[in-house]
Amino acid sequence: MRKTLYILLYFLGTGLLQAQSDDKVFYSSFRPEGWDIHLSNDDGKSFTPFTSHESLDYDAKISPDGQWVVFTSERLGPPNLFIKHVQGDTLPRLLVKSQSMQDQVDFSPDGKWIAFLSTHEGNADIYKLPFNPSDTLDIAQAQNLTNNPGGDFRPKFSNDGNKIAFSSDREHDTKPHQFFPFAMQRTGDIFTVASEGGRATRLTNSDYWEGSPVWSLDDSEIFFYSGKDDILSLYKMSANGDNVESVIDFPYDCVSPSFGSDNKLLFTVINHETKAFSIMRLDLATSKIDSTLVQDIDMFNANYHPDGLMVIHGGKKPEETKENMSGFEGDLLVKNGAETVTLMDKSIELYGVRRAFAAPPAMDGMSIVYDHLPARGPQDLMTPFIYLLALIPLFALIWFVIGIIKSIRKRKTISPWKYLIFSILSLVVAAGIGGLLFYQFMVLNLPLNQVKWSMLLLCALLLLFVFVTRSKYKKQKSNGKTTAPLFRHYFLMLSINAAIVTYIISFVGSFFSVSPDFYAVDFRSKEVTHLFKFEPDSNMNPLLSRIIDTKFTPDGEYLQFTVGGFRANPSAQGAIYKFRMKEKKLERVTDFDSNNGFADFSKDNSSMVYRSGMSGEMDIYLKENEDIINLTNSADRENFPVISHDGSKIAFCSDVTGTDKGGIIKTVDIFLMERQPDNSWSEPQQLSRYTGQEGHPHFSPDGKWLIFTSEEFGINDEQPLVQTYIFSPQLYGEITAIRLEDGQKVRLTHNKWEDGAPLWINGN
Repeated sequence: MRKTLYILLYFLGTGLLQAQSDDKVFYSSFRPEGWDIHLSNDDGKSFTPFTSHESLDYDAKISPDGQWVVFTSERLGPPNLFIKHVQGDTLPRLLVKSQSMQDQVDFSPDGKWIAFLSTHEGNADIYKLPFNPSDTLDIAQAQNLTNNPGGDFRPKFSNDGNKIAFSSDREHDTKPHQFFPFAMQRTGDIFTVASEGGRATRLTNSDYWEGSPVWSLDDSEIFFYSGKDDILSLYKMSANGDNVESVIDFPYDCVSPSFGSDNKLLFTVINHETKAFSIMRLDLATSKIDSTLVQDIDMFNANYHPDGLMVIHGGKKPEETKENMSGFEGDLLVKNGAETVTLMDKSIELYGVRRAFAAPPAMDGMSIVYDHLPARGPQDLMTPFIYLLALIPLFALIWFVIGIIKSIRKRKTISPWKYLIFSILSLVVAAGIGGLLFYQFMVLNLPLNQVKWSMLLLCALLLLFVFVTRSKYKKQKSNGKTTAPLFRHYFLMLSINAAIVTYIISFVGSFFSVSPDFYAVDFRSKEVTHLFKFEPDSNMNPLLSRIIDTKFTPDGEYLQFTVGGFRANPSAQGAIYKFRMKEKKLERVTDFDSNNGFADFSKDNSSMVYRSGMSGEMDIYLKENEDIINLTNSADRENFPVISHDGSKIAFCSDVTGTDKGGIIKTVDIFLMERQPDNSWSEPQQLSRYTGQEGHPHFSPDGKWLIFTSEEFGINDEQPLVQTYIFSPQLYGEITAIRLEDGQKVRLTHNKWEDGAPLWINGN
């Protein structure tokens, strides 16, 4: 009987675990790849790998006794502190036990304490723990030294052990990115705090990030980097924040200062042209820069020990793979396996997808689809047809020179100003053609047919002037007037420009080639399968032909995606497409006369929500049985709509209650609408109330949870360091889940990389 009960409990437990562990969340991850810790025993003359793991290892420090290296590793999922002895082949061991992240460790001079960054209580604070290399420490026992709603980073003990310098964004509001206004940027200053905790003292006050402070050997000065001169460079100041001055004149970005041998300053150099990262030395006495530490690998954040030991992190730069074309160099998935997190009553597997937007998983949870455009930049999209437009300024210059020459040579028979007017008009006509084309095609992003019609009107106007000047030329020539050659030049100039406009009308659609391919990747075997090539509509402005928001319908039958501009105006072109996987058939679901996009479907495909600018504003629409309903109908900006699998709930983002950022943009929050018994929809209920950005919501398969990206917890490293490593303008990115029945929120990810666009699937 007891044996039977055990068997029954076993199978019930197994079934329960399987039911609770099948859900998977895939999200985009802006993180690098291929970093290990490298150790030098000879003052940096040579480096050998100290760790070797497919996950990221970084930010290493040597203990004051020279026996241990503590570093950050993502091998267990979130960044944690690990420890390894300098000698021998022992495996790294977890040093601090935690469900949050730890990073950026520093030792007290006597080796008794470690200070580090942790998100243990939400945002990034500086914590302190006693250092015992033989123990596994518990984050619950750590002392929070800063305890501030802002982010605190890169702690550094003074050499007498009494203070800790750090950087923080606590005193600055976020502001829109220069080129991506939806992305909130931060500013950091240098602070100090007593090593026992207490009130922090602010040392700098700048509109640019200033960070990674390090004390001089006598603690009288602090060295740091700053972006105040449009380049990240090294500075120093008195320990109280006075007497700030530059210490280096170098044409490349310089970050992460630390002291090496002979009081020389080690720092990381970023060469944006070659995309290389190196460690160099600065002799503070002579201002001479020594590059002998440079290796054939990317090198970051050097730490030196007086025994001649030195550690850095880095590695060979990964190359683009076939499984992740047009993504980040390296593998498609983050290399720490599936990270398992507990969400109240169930476990979820998290998969980071190393792309700017998450390449969507198929419903089997084993394959991923992405689009690939081979072009590396705008110049790669240009076809030979566009280069003939260079004739416009060329002919303008030719006619301008002819006019000047003629005004000099014919001054005795014809008034010189008549040829000068011809010269000026040559430039005006050419500038008008080029300016009109650029404004309509590149600035307004008008449909190609509208561009053609406007250019056709211009061509008709030019031909009218051609007819008039030709008649004038013939009449004056027959009468033997000396001004006849002048009108002949006008006639030829206008005719050539009319021919150029005719060429534009005929070939404007061929100036750019935008035809991305779609691929499916089995991320277990890394087998890549070509699905189809997407050919934009002939009236689609190629500059708006970008593929965005790709995902599968919940039944797995269709791959749906948006073609259009992410932040384009409501009237800009945008359309929603569906690709039926079995029949390999593509269909356009909406027109592209307004900015339609970001669709989501119920499981039976009977309901589709999407954003559209058809009303002149960005609103959320619901399409059912060919009926289209504007659900929001407001002057506020709405986006990212999603619908639950059963079609009973709709979530979306809106800036209706958002925080205004300098009159440039408002932040967005997440709202929920529910279907009523009479098939109407409830008024939007605000789910998130943080003053920053939140976005990209997605329902769980059972409709009980909503996951989204949030910047509520701030950033977890200095902004210039993270954005330098990998393109990451959108500095918000922790995945959060909210249970709809009671509003309970759970943070799912802890790291310093941009995480976004989560998609939740049931693995059954």
